[in-house]
Amino acid sequence: MSEKYSGPDTARPAALGLSKRQLTTLLGGCVILAGAAWIAEVDPIALFAAGAREQIVAFVAEGVPPESSREYLLGRRLRDGLLWAVVETLAISVVGTTLAVALAVPLGLTSAATVTHRGPLYRNAAAGRIAVGRGLYHLSRTVLSFLRSVPGIVWGFLFVTAIGLGPFAGVLALAVHNAGVLGKLYADFLEDTDPMTTEAVAGSGATRLQAVCHGMVPQVTPTIASYTLYRWECTIRSAAILGFVGAGGVGYYLVITIQRLQYGKLSTAIVAVFVLVVTSDWLGSRLRTRLG
Repeated sequence: MSEKYSGPDTARPAALGLSKRQLTTLLGGCVILAGAAWIAEVDPIALFAAGAREQIVAFVAEGVPPESSREYLLGRRLRDGLLWAVVETLAISVVGTTLAVALAVPLGLTSAATVTHRGPLYRNAAAGRIAVGRGLYHLSRTVLSFLRSVPGIVWGFLFVTAIGLGPFAGVLALAVHNAGVLGKLYADFLEDTDPMTTEAVAGSGATRLQAVCHGMVPQVTPTIASYTLYRWECTIRSAAILGFVGAGGVGYYLVITIQRLQYGKLSTAIVAVFVLVVTSDWLGSRLRTRLG
């Protein structure tokens, strides 16, 4: 008896638990990853080359134990020493994040389509009012894109050039860059709010601004607070690097010890950054739990 033809063989993809489309997507992703690795000149063998091993051994030999002298940790005067640089890094991150939020809130509001020209607040609005809102929306989105597209360390270099060396340049760099990041997040959160709540507030006779403040903002406040705290944790890591361009913080000690090959002092600076990051992560987690 002749066997019936049952069409193309799909047993193998099915045996892997993947459909044809999923398998194609997976293979395409592997090809893209392989191409990206080739462009980035990924070479795992280089990690085990003789020169790399020698450098690692030299770092471990000279970096252990870490430098712990009083002069290095505390310096000779106030505002000196590694520990002061750690405190300075924390201060840069706190003030920078606060300024970023102050800039991000108005930009986030004007970058949300549901606030400026779309949704239940504009069902009966004049065409001219909608056109103005749309223009404000696109302008604000462009500003946010520009602010976050320039890396924080580049902003740091620009502000150091403008106002000189010191932590204030780092504060401004973090504020400007993170305003772009947070403003985009705030706008996206506002656009995802439940329109029925906003419509109910507006239907009670509230103005558009009141409908936004009492209908949209309360829906996203916990999420915004959580993401803002997470962003603050990220700014601590960024603040630790800004010292490379003279914008204050512990990064100054990192770059100086690297340039002078002072591996013992470099180890201490790395440990200090690690403790700072772990502490900020723990503190941020506790604050998010309280807000939740």
